[in-house]
Amino acid sequence: MTPDNHHYVSSRILRLNVGYITSQNVGFSRETSIEVPSKLQVTTDLILGHMYATLRLSHAHGGILVQGTVETSVLTDCSRCAEAVWLPVEFEIQELFATNDDLDTEYRVDDSNFLDLGPLIREEALLSVPMVTPTDAENRCVICERTFGDVLREHGLGDDIDPRLEILRSLRDQMNQSDE
Repeated sequence: MTPDNHHYVSSRILRLNVGYITSQNVGFSRETSIEVPSKLQVTTDLILGHMYATLRLSHAHGGILVQGTVETSVLTDCSRCAEAVWLPVEFEIQELFATNDDLDTEYRVDDSNFLDLGPLIREEALLSVPMVTPTDAENRCVICERTFGDVLREHGLGDDIDPRLEILRSLRDQMNQSDE
């Protein structure tokens, strides 16, 4: 998988200063949005084509509760043509970022009152990517608009089969005729 260029927004944009929330009483919450209309390299193994997130940050006992929806596109390989494609995904996030060591969670607010959404976004984005590129009613890939048959024919593997397997094709055809 090769991206088309190497100009990305830094993942530092996913670090949020939550000092104003931690200084408030428990129960205080704030709505925020993150809009990254260009490519964002979250980690070395995850590049997003864009990212729009609507989040609610709430001061909870022991941390900051982050809840919201993320809409993005992930650079991945098409399961039909094996070319790099941008696959749109949307997912919900809900995670507690601990402000003290008493809570057993992998996500934390650091000593400077910053929380890093990068690892959480990476985890949820990768889990949201389907194993097989979605298809329409005609079994065509929604990204490259090809079927497996189209890809096979493009590589010279159309209806030609190994002559040793021709007997199986004739058997299949006979079974189909008897079913009619």
